[in-house]
Amino acid sequence: MKNLLSVILLLWTMALSAQTSEELLQLVDSAYAEAMSGRLPEAIRINEKGLALVPSDSVGLQCEFYSCLLYCYHRLGDYEQALHYGELCLSYDEAQDDKSNLSASLGNLAGIYSSAGKHDVAISYLNRAIRIEEELLKEDPEHTEKSLAIRKAMLGETLVAKAQTLPESERPPLLTQALQLTKEAYLIDSEAERKPQVGMRLSQLGNIYLHLGDTVQARECNEQALAIAQETGNRATEVITLLQLQRYREAADLARALGMKRQELEACRNLAAKEKEAKNFEEATTLLERADELRDAIATEESERQLTLWQVRYDTQQKEQQLQLQEQTIQSQKMRTRWLIALTIMTLIAFVLMVLYARLQVRRKREVEEMARTKDRYYTILSHDLRNPMMAQQQVLQMLYKTTSGETHNSIGKLIASSGSQLELLGNLQELAKLQLGKRKLQPTRLDLGALVSETVVTMRGISDLKTITIEMQATRTLVNADRETIRVVLRNLISNAIKFSYEGGTIEVGTCSNSFYVRDHGVGMSAERVNELRSAIPKQTHRILSELGTSGENGNGIGLPLCFELVKLNNGNLEIESTSGEGTTVTITLPKAE
Repeated sequence: MKNLLSVILLLWTMALSAQTSEELLQLVDSAYAEAMSGRLPEAIRINEKGLALVPSDSVGLQCEFYSCLLYCYHRLGDYEQALHYGELCLSYDEAQDDKSNLSASLGNLAGIYSSAGKHDVAISYLNRAIRIEEELLKEDPEHTEKSLAIRKAMLGETLVAKAQTLPESERPPLLTQALQLTKEAYLIDSEAERKPQVGMRLSQLGNIYLHLGDTVQARECNEQALAIAQETGNRATEVITLLQLQRYREAADLARALGMKRQELEACRNLAAKEKEAKNFEEATTLLERADELRDAIATEESERQLTLWQVRYDTQQKEQQLQLQEQTIQSQKMRTRWLIALTIMTLIAFVLMVLYARLQVRRKREVEEMARTKDRYYTILSHDLRNPMMAQQQVLQMLYKTTSGETHNSIGKLIASSGSQLELLGNLQELAKLQLGKRKLQPTRLDLGALVSETVVTMRGISDLKTITIEMQATRTLVNADRETIRVVLRNLISNAIKFSYEGGTIEVGTCSNSFYVRDHGVGMSAERVNELRSAIPKQTHRILSELGTSGENGNGIGLPLCFELVKLNNGNLEIESTSGEGTTVTITLPKAE
């Protein structure tokens, strides 16, 4: 019973293999059909699809697809790929010791090497193929001489092609050898009464005689070849023979009908030369125009061929990647147990890493929060523990300033200005800290800008008096929707800047207009370049910008203006700077109108 089941299983496997092979051979046939119809990319895709289905041990079946791919890539001009597949077929035929197929593979490779300009390699392969054909004729009585004739004719053509690459003095020996081989091929085809082939061989002989300079023999061979080509309907040979007979008009007409552009181009050029010699310039011009059209069409076809080749290469690369993925999938299926174990281990490692990472993130978050709290405490210390003593110092200095005179009076005034700058810096730092920590909470209300301006100017007069600067107010009742405290900070900073950059005895104007207020000084001003620099720099940062010394040498902290911009922005307002060097600066703040 067990043996019976084994036999049944073997027969079933053989049946499946036969069915698969039949289907794959049908794929090869369909690929050849596409290739012969000129649809080379589609033919290549079919071949690659078939190769992916061929079992790895079915090398003979693989070679069927290799042969078709060789043809496709040869037609596309990709000689490297064509030779690759040709060498694969040759290796298989050598391993199988199949002389008939080996001869065919050598012939195919020789044709590709000849097209690629490697004539010596092609000649070597063809000589080897001819020896194999001669051995087959001796060993197998049923083997015909047809393949031998083809190989000898190919070798003759290759020798002619190689001769064209040599100086004229070195050509005769090769041409003579080519003539002998082509005659032998002609005799074989004549004895077998293969008329189309006979016509082709006569045309080849006519071409060789032309190269040897024997025009009489060339014409005789070509006329016989033309008659046979017309009789057998071999139109391609007819065109070539007409060209060799210099019957260019007929060749051009027939080539045009057959779509043989290169042959028509050759005919048109020769016709144009003859018409030019006969001084038929109009006809010569027409022929040259047609030649130009053909040359452009050939160039276009070559470009399209190159594009097709690039597309095929791209598709091939994509297919190779897909095949690699399929191979990886197969391997992964074979090793699925190991992969499952590895995946489990990797999952555990990933889980541990995620836990560690989460704990690290929590720790880092705590550290950041602690740093923020520390920073907050630091600014709180600055604002409370330093600000109050400094205000007391300033009050004492102001009292001394009023009761002294002379040099002491001036020195105390400078100390008051310096302590005022420090207080301003502390206030700005506190506001900046609130912004950066997200603790600046606005309380927008209906705000009277006129009243706020009046209050702020009163508090700033002590600083302006130190430089004998007059602050003129033009503040009227102006209602806006804004946070009172932040706008007061903006106003103090702008007036402080105006005092800093105004000359002693100067005037500062502070006023309101519609839903805006302005601070204008007539001090040092700024150049247009400096204004543009500030306009572009301020919105991009909340830290310090490059500050300049005031008119009395006051140091700036570089925080005020960026802080003003941020606070105005939080209030949905707009800050504009207008300045002229040597004439002063005007800063205008526009805020939303109160409803």
